[in-house]
Amino acid sequence: MDEKIIVLKFGGFAVSTGENIKRICAIVKKEREKHKVVVTVSALYGVTDELVEISKKISNLPAIAVEDAAKKFYDEILALHYKTVKECIADEKILNVAMEKIKALLEKLRITLIGIGYLEEINPKFMDFVISFGEKMSIHIVSGALNDIGIKAYPLTGYEAGIITDSNFSHARPLPVINETINKNLMPLIEKDTVPVVAGFIAADIKGTATTLGRGGSDYTAALLAKHLKAVEVQIIKDVEGVLSADPKITKNAKLIRQLSYAEAMDLALFGAKVMYSRMIEPAMEANIPVRVKSIFKPDDEGTVIVKKEEVIDRIVKAVTMMKDVAIINIKGVGMAETPGIMGKIFSEFGNRGINIIMVSGSSESNLSLVVKKSDIENTVEAITTGLNSGMRKIDVMDNVRIIAVIGAGMAGSKGVAAKIFKIVADNDASIIMIAQGSSEVNISFVVEEKFSEDVVKAIHEKFIEK
Repeated sequence: MDEKIIVLKFGGFAVSTGENIKRICAIVKKEREKHKVVVTVSALYGVTDELVEISKKISNLPAIAVEDAAKKFYDEILALHYKTVKECIADEKILNVAMEKIKALLEKLRITLIGIGYLEEINPKFMDFVISFGEKMSIHIVSGALNDIGIKAYPLTGYEAGIITDSNFSHARPLPVINETINKNLMPLIEKDTVPVVAGFIAADIKGTATTLGRGGSDYTAALLAKHLKAVEVQIIKDVEGVLSADPKITKNAKLIRQLSYAEAMDLALFGAKVMYSRMIEPAMEANIPVRVKSIFKPDDEGTVIVKKEEVIDRIVKAVTMMKDVAIINIKGVGMAETPGIMGKIFSEFGNRGINIIMVSGSSESNLSLVVKKSDIENTVEAITTGLNSGMRKIDVMDNVRIIAVIGAGMAGSKGVAAKIFKIVADNDASIIMIAQGSSEVNISFVVEEKFSEDVVKAIHEKFIEK
């Protein structure tokens, strides 16, 4: 084993059963023959969703039902974790230590839920605290399972590992100080040949109050650790072989992509690929660390590697992806020419409200089209109304649309690709409502009506990737 560090992240179905946690241990054991290993884990499969659900449910219950609901949830989650622990930890002493930690956490969770129920309120700060318990429990199972097979392992929350964030609950961002704190907190363990098992997704602000890193936060945790520990690679280990050329639920002949550039991966993640998240690419890209996506069931397979170099392949297009649950907001009569700084005001309001604008298109000085998530429609319309005191005639919303993105480094400099794509759209009786080409020149993205979207994806995949 050399002194180089590799970060392994396990999430989703990979942490669904004790049997899969044994697979995690086998992968860690093999990687330790070559590298120092840091592990990042998500909550047990489905637990985060259950924590969100019980928080919302209990805040709406009558006071008389609150304590029974909290106890029932305690019993259900305890049973799930005990079953998993029994499947992957043989040593009775190690098993008991893990269960004592889990029971203590669950008791704290039970009391918290009772408080939420009596207050009849759940805000982002409370929600972050509640859902942090999923990862806080899973680290004790995975570290216990590693200790059970003779690998020294130590469980840490994201905060204990050195990830300190701002106080933007549910979408927290790390502070610059983490470059010092991650090394200070983890290197002593790594140097003692101990495997840190770090809770993904969760962190804390400077006061120690629990925060979460948003969608894909566990992957982001792994990438942050890799960057600041100067790791040679970060691996995202799931129940899929790697990154596919399309959603296999839509396109049966989706192919495994062996190599992607950071730019290609970022665009894929932004426009709907579920196997990875755009935020986790950023730290790896900044530090030029390869990201590998691979299957827990095929640990010897290379999966998909994401690197700086853009590999141009014969097919030109590498992937077609689709983003659901989006809407177009058309603003008419903005009058930008007559109102200096108006766009700055609008987009500043979007930022203040945490609204992510996915696509923008302006056909003239008096018309602007935006694509946002469906969940942001009401907030976006309010932001536009706040930013535009005058000069606005009408706001239209189209919520029956989807974004399709065609991605591949080979498109840059290749003539006629866009024309072929648009012909396929027309041949499938669809019309392009909005279009944008990324500044990276590795993607062409456009919006079509929802009812045509899957047929368009299939046709583009067949034309550019299958043939």
